[in-house]
Amino acid sequence: MKLTGSYALKVALIYAAAGALWIFLSDSAVQHLAGDRALLTTFQTYKGWLFVLASSVLVFWLSWRALGDQAGLIRELRQTSVVFERTHEGVVLTDRRKRIVSANPAFERMSGVEQDRLIGRDLATLHSSRHDAGFFADLERSVETRGYWTGEIWNRSADGAERPFLATVTNVGADRGGNEQYAWIFTDVSELKEAQKRLEQLAYYDALTGLPNRLMLQDRLRRMLAGASEGEQRITVLYIDLDHFRNVNDSFGHPIGDDMLVMVARRLRGGLPADAGLAHMGGDEFVIYLTGPHAPEQAAACASRTLEAMAEPFVLANRSEVYVSASVGICVYPDDAQSVTELLQFANAAMYQAKRRGRNTWQHFNDSMVRSASKRLQLDARLRHALDAQEFELHFQPIVAAAPQYHVCGVEALVRWRSLDGRLIMPTEFIRATEESGLIVPLGDWVLEQACVQAARWAEQGIEDLPVSVNLSARQFQTGRMVETVEQVLERTGLAPGLLTLEITESMLMEQIQAGQDALQKLRALGVHISLDDFGTGYSSLSYVKEFDLDTLKIDRSFIMDLAGRDSDRDLVAAIISMARCLRLKVVAEGVERLDQLDILTQMECDCFQGHFFSRALPAGEVPAIVDALSRIRPDAQSSGQ
Repeated sequence: MKLTGSYALKVALIYAAAGALWIFLSDSAVQHLAGDRALLTTFQTYKGWLFVLASSVLVFWLSWRALGDQAGLIRELRQTSVVFERTHEGVVLTDRRKRIVSANPAFERMSGVEQDRLIGRDLATLHSSRHDAGFFADLERSVETRGYWTGEIWNRSADGAERPFLATVTNVGADRGGNEQYAWIFTDVSELKEAQKRLEQLAYYDALTGLPNRLMLQDRLRRMLAGASEGEQRITVLYIDLDHFRNVNDSFGHPIGDDMLVMVARRLRGGLPADAGLAHMGGDEFVIYLTGPHAPEQAAACASRTLEAMAEPFVLANRSEVYVSASVGICVYPDDAQSVTELLQFANAAMYQAKRRGRNTWQHFNDSMVRSASKRLQLDARLRHALDAQEFELHFQPIVAAAPQYHVCGVEALVRWRSLDGRLIMPTEFIRATEESGLIVPLGDWVLEQACVQAARWAEQGIEDLPVSVNLSARQFQTGRMVETVEQVLERTGLAPGLLTLEITESMLMEQIQAGQDALQKLRALGVHISLDDFGTGYSSLSYVKEFDLDTLKIDRSFIMDLAGRDSDRDLVAAIISMARCLRLKVVAEGVERLDQLDILTQMECDCFQGHFFSRALPAGEVPAIVDALSRIRPDAQSSGQ
């Protein structure tokens, strides 16, 4: 209205100014033409017409401007109306008391209320009851101070359900009557919320079991620790790992294994105390957490119930019955751990201790487990550095044959670790660590190469027919590159294949019978000899020994130790020697340290001996001397061992 009045005033002023200017100019012209009556008459005749023409031009220009502005305004209003009518967002105009003045079709559809029933209705009646008076007070305060408010608001939808909407409230000024009006724009975000919920489900819950995953567990434990008062609240974690679950996957396939994990989760959930929670860490690992002042006492009972639940057979989809036990580690906050990371780490360490104790049991955490784990990590780091720095060296223990007289018929390569302080570290202190870390593969390859290099060097020095024996680890065998590695080492070193003996264990072959058999056949095809080490401590099956293409059996030292004092050991060793002779295998007795042991083995016609009675393991430089010395010993020698 004010805009229209100002525009009319502007037109009037322009017209008045033009008229006044015309009067002033025409009067001046009359004075100049007063002397020429004919010209004056003509001027006065056309003066009026000129004024009319000038006025018409002025009125046309002003009208054209006004009509153009009006047409533009009409177009804008029409576009605004189209947007208002066709937008998918709900738009509502209300007065100061939130009574609806106008609403677009989208809001009609959202609310399920027709336009004529919406007009004059209080918008608050469409809001969810979950919003209190404080919520709307904050909303109105924001509109008054900032001119708008944006946030999430819940409204009742057409189907009667309450849905979340993203709302924007803006003060749009007063109407013609001077009443303040507010524009409310609503966007339905219920689908977005559902999608967000699904994403959270994927991020924080295990898709297989539906249980909270590691991320959700850590978040919950973090909040529990934040609310726990030291000395009053206790939080206990039980880390559960299924024993030999890999056998299920290997036997029946991963889909059946997944079904079994779902059944395990169901059993664990069914036996939980009221205030306990359960999470799936992935694979076959689960975590139960308890809270409260008596949680540590409840943990033992909970662990026992868990083991009892696992004791019942699982009936798989293929109707097979499977028995799976579990190992449980227990850790308590704040007694054992001070953070979520420590809780889970220490409970996991306790679980592995339970596995070492024989599985199907539970174990409380103690500080020695951390020290042991830390020591293993330090040892692993030192071993990796030692391998890079070439701190390992080989010693060689002679293998002695008795016929036709005592002589060295081979040597076994044994690895030693020369630490930076010069101390010589025996394999018993580090071999297990190399196997657990996987370093046994590069270390074993290094031993194989260096042993072949040294054997080739002895052959060049004139020590002929001195085979070298090298122990293979199960990890080396499992790489699938054993045959290729041996072939390449023999080619690089120039060692005759017949001077290399590879020592393997029964358990190593039994883990992969077919693959082991194929590898042994290929190694024998190269001309390499094969020796079965530690015979008697593994499967010791005659059928297995017959299946594999072997050259030598090595009787474990545990049967030689009490050979003179135990009849059972003598009978067992005699049976092994007799069996080996039937299979045309050479026999080596390990751990020969006394003369009485040697005499008994000689009477049994054992082929070869290895032990401190003849020699300890020696550096490579001392081997030629011991080879020469032992070749001079007569079979009836009564000398003591070194």
